[in-house]
Amino acid sequence: MSDLERFPAPHVAVDVAVLTVPPDGPLSVLLVRRSGDQGGMWALPGRFVRERERLSHAVTVTLEEKVGLSPTALREMSPRQLHVFDEPDRDDRGWVMSAAHLLALPFEQLSAALESEPVMLARIDGARAVAPGQRRLPYGQDAIVEFAVEEMRRLYSSTPDPEGLIAESDFTLAQLHDLHTAVLDAAWQIDTFRRHMIPQLVDTGRRSEGGVGRPAALYQRSA
Repeated sequence: MSDLERFPAPHVAVDVAVLTVPPDGPLSVLLVRRSGDQGGMWALPGRFVRERERLSHAVTVTLEEKVGLSPTALREMSPRQLHVFDEPDRDDRGWVMSAAHLLALPFEQLSAALESEPVMLARIDGARAVAPGQRRLPYGQDAIVEFAVEEMRRLYSSTPDPEGLIAESDFTLAQLHDLHTAVLDAAWQIDTFRRHMIPQLVDTGRRSEGGVGRPAALYQRSA
């Protein structure tokens, strides 16, 4: 008999915090409506890991089956493991560890997924998801959202759009500023923002077209 059989094993799940910033909106997270246990509640997309299944495969299946985000639809943007949540009492179904993943996507890449009735974007208030009719997310997922939001804000406090939430390769400084203030949920004085970000950007030499007022310089992220 293997020694492994002497030790009780927890269930292992994957949960994915898909974060985006909608037009003129705050940082938001993708939720799906649960069926079965916790039926009708909004939750992060997730599933249990099957026998001998790799975490990366479980995440891929979760995104494709729960929210219609196939590897092709992700356009080479892949989730990354964020943290393992292993508090024994975190999930009221039993002893469940969650290998939480983070995926940040431009809003445009979520348009098809959001057409599905069981899928919605929940705005982030502080560091929590605001789900209609719910005070919390099930399965201890509020802690996952909080961790993911804190990670995003850490990244966006120093680097221009590190997760590529602006879909276009060229953008104005005003667009970048709006994005960062939405992610950080805090004001960032534009002159201070400019001084911090300009050294990390490439000036394309082109100007914006079709907007109101004087055309603005277009930038790209440094390679």
